[in-house]
Amino acid sequence: MILVDKKVIFERLLPMVEKASREIDDLDYFYHEVVKILDSNVPYYNWTGFYFMQDGLLQLGPYIGRPTEHVKIKVGQGICGRAVAENSTIVVDDVTKEENYLACSIETKSEIVVPIRVGDEIVGEIDIDSDEKGAFDDDDRRFLEAIADIVSKKIANK
Repeated sequence: MILVDKKVIFERLLPMVEKASREIDDLDYFYHEVVKILDSNVPYYNWTGFYFMQDGLLQLGPYIGRPTEHVKIKVGQGICGRAVAENSTIVVDDVTKEENYLACSIETKSEIVVPIRVGDEIVGEIDIDSDEKGAFDDDDRRFLEAIADIVSKKIANK
């Protein structure tokens, strides 16, 4: 695994996302900026993106990474759909051990999916894939849940 001082990186990035939330009015542009901030600063985030709930399905939003054929995902399907169904953050250390995994890339080894809630409703999620097994820990979880909270507040205030 790539060794990085996660806490230092996360402490630097959180204010960047908060600043973008305050300064960018257009939601799509804001989502693109969040993805760019995460992707360009965390070396083991190899696919970084959003899915948003639309018509009862997760629809692919802005992302940076290898192309994916999974532009619509049913609730319960794959790790992304499971995060919605279980209403919780899901960390998968080794995607090859997941029966319900939707493979986007053979390079992907681990994944974290963090729901974005407005009130009690899941409106979307942050999805991060890594080419390293076991890439995500509690620091990633707390950081990405804080990012999801910033995004949630931005959505709620629109």
